[in-house]
Amino acid sequence: MAKEMTLVSVGIDVGTTTTQLVISQLTLVNVMPGSQVPKVEITHKSISYMGKVHFTPFEDRRHVDGTALRKIVAKEYEKAGVKPEQIDTGAIIITGETAKKENASEIIHSLADYAGDFVVATAGPDLESMIAGKGSGAEALSKRLHACIANIDIGGGTTNIAYFDRGKCIGTACINVGGRLFEVDPISHRLTYVSSPAQKIMNYCNPNNNQISNGNDLVLIKNCLNSMVECVERVIFQEPLLPQDNYLVMTNLLPDVKIDGVVFSGGVAKYIYLPGIKEWWIHGDVGPLLAEAFQESRINKSLPVHEGAETIHATVLGAGAHTVNVSGSTITVSEHTLPIRNVPAVYPELDMTGKFSWLKDAENYTDSLYRTVALIVPTLPNTDFQTILSLAETLACELPLIKGEPKVIIAQQDIAKVLGQTLQRLLPASPLVCLDGIELAFGDFLDIAKPLPYQDAVPVIVKTLIFAR
Repeated sequence: MAKEMTLVSVGIDVGTTTTQLVISQLTLVNVMPGSQVPKVEITHKSISYMGKVHFTPFEDRRHVDGTALRKIVAKEYEKAGVKPEQIDTGAIIITGETAKKENASEIIHSLADYAGDFVVATAGPDLESMIAGKGSGAEALSKRLHACIANIDIGGGTTNIAYFDRGKCIGTACINVGGRLFEVDPISHRLTYVSSPAQKIMNYCNPNNNQISNGNDLVLIKNCLNSMVECVERVIFQEPLLPQDNYLVMTNLLPDVKIDGVVFSGGVAKYIYLPGIKEWWIHGDVGPLLAEAFQESRINKSLPVHEGAETIHATVLGAGAHTVNVSGSTITVSEHTLPIRNVPAVYPELDMTGKFSWLKDAENYTDSLYRTVALIVPTLPNTDFQTILSLAETLACELPLIKGEPKVIIAQQDIAKVLGQTLQRLLPASPLVCLDGIELAFGDFLDIAKPLPYQDAVPVIVKTLIFAR
């Protein structure tokens, strides 16, 4: 019988509008007992405490209130009857507008006592889109139906889109469309705040800046929201963007493929699936009105809509020690560089010349939360010396531009020794960890231990964000 181990894991999701904490039990089993290379997988997960949904506290438009957030988390731990020292692992995910706030890293430091050894992700748009699609169940649905499913996650500040083709994320987009871009007074229903992207669309919908008479706020808001949803339609249906869309579309890496269905998630999705709310001003924003605009959209009317497992939150259960791997034995590790923890996996894009570039994805991890990042080298068509030399030269150009030490490279093929040695010649002053034999996915984090005694291999724990499914 394989030896079981239970971890207590915490997930804290700090979003544009809401914050939630979830405590879960993850059961780990070594699925290869007796083998020299352990492979530890999660066999069971259960939620032991789901905290209530709190409004994310802000000091002002640009600063999250770290002290108030800490109080929320402390109170939730108390309610759950759990002390910080009882927590084995976990994840704090900072998403949406909150990730753009000036003190995102301060949030983490204010929660340090509750999250000593957590994975922390200030999710850039690509990672956030993928997290939402995993949490909503769109990823699992696409696998089950052998289909291409679009997850459309509509939050307070942004709409994050991810396409999942048979369980694999094949593209993402992020659009400045959300329920809190306009804020209203719950008593008078008049506008109290208009965000920058919303103001640009408002200027487009109301070019003469006609004075809005009492009661006409609603007409203008609805026109703006329809215009925003039309922008999302153009992105989804691969139609040419209009000039006003440039104010809204932040990233668009969606492939031109046929979509078999849609899942809506995020706070606004609740009102897409449960229409008919009369008191649209209930949250002091326009979330229910935005949901109405999505209900009337071509997306909702022309594509099969599946209900997700989660609407309001991705419900991150934490970061499981999903697999404990041992690297290949032909690796390159500079002395005194290990151990290192919570290193995010960074994936390359192909540039115009057909070369890999890691710079864009690495930008998601530039703040002080991350000591370094791990650059993933995907499977190469061939591994002759010339290809590896060319790869090493590309890496040698980019590594000095990417912050953090040691420089970590994870190859998907058995090339770590020759690649690492070539890199050491090109960048003699940089401490280097170059490994292979590790299976990874977008959004994973790594703990890399010291080399095993009398062996040239190192143990690597791959931590994958775990969701309530």
